[in-house]
Amino acid sequence: MSNQNNKIIIISISLLFLVVVLSALFVCSSSGCQIGVKQPGNNAPRNMQMDKPMGMPAGKEMDKPKGIILVNGEGMASDKPNIVSIRVDIRAESESAEEATRVVAGDFDRLVKSLGRKNIGKNDIVSNNFDLGPVYYYPREGPPVISGYRATHSVTITKQTNPDDIGKEAGEIIDVITDTGINDISLVQFLLDEKTVNELKKLALENAVENAKDKAGTLAKASDVELGEVVAVSESAQFSIAEPRYAMMERADVMMSTELVAGNYDVTASVQVKFRII
Repeated sequence: MSNQNNKIIIISISLLFLVVVLSALFVCSSSGCQIGVKQPGNNAPRNMQMDKPMGMPAGKEMDKPKGIILVNGEGMASDKPNIVSIRVDIRAESESAEEATRVVAGDFDRLVKSLGRKNIGKNDIVSNNFDLGPVYYYPREGPPVISGYRATHSVTITKQTNPDDIGKEAGEIIDVITDTGINDISLVQFLLDEKTVNELKKLALENAVENAKDKAGTLAKASDVELGEVVAVSESAQFSIAEPRYAMMERADVMMSTELVAGNYDVTASVQVKFRII
């Protein structure tokens, strides 16, 4: 009985070995492998081989960027200003705060009426600040003593006008102000309306980019390389206010009137552009 069991075990092991061998042969025949045969000309592992791009001729390398050219471009756009802006400080001193305030208020009312004759409405006169405080007297001995009160009302007057007449218009407004007894004009500016300023900013940026292209082209030519596409662009823009220059104009009655000469309203822009070298 023991011999019969041994025979059964041997036969089972033999069948199992035969099944394993047949399975291995079936897998190799399906995947195309060859047992014990070395594949010619392929010593390196598959994951170490570099495939060439499809459709690329053998031995030809892909073109790669050689670097970049970085340049700064500057641009400017100008136009004649068409807005007069004048800041006026109306001041008064009196023994009482109430009296100083009343005088300033009266001067302001007279200024508004006078400017109305120049077609400048109350909406064009904006209050910037109102200040009321004591005026001190400092004796040789003893503490400071309040000698009165000072009131100051700061306003800004604006008027849009013809650019060709803006200097004359500004002078006439100043004459109206001084005729009311107000002689403290702290700031005169020639400005441009917002729509035109935005148009100038766009034009200045366009001019800055063109300037950058010209510079990059010159650098590429001098370096014996070819200029490629734009990689990146950054910009910063700022505007400058035209500064007034003072002049005088003779009136028909031989009296002199103030006239200002306006410069251009300039908008400048700068850009930084990166170009690819190919």
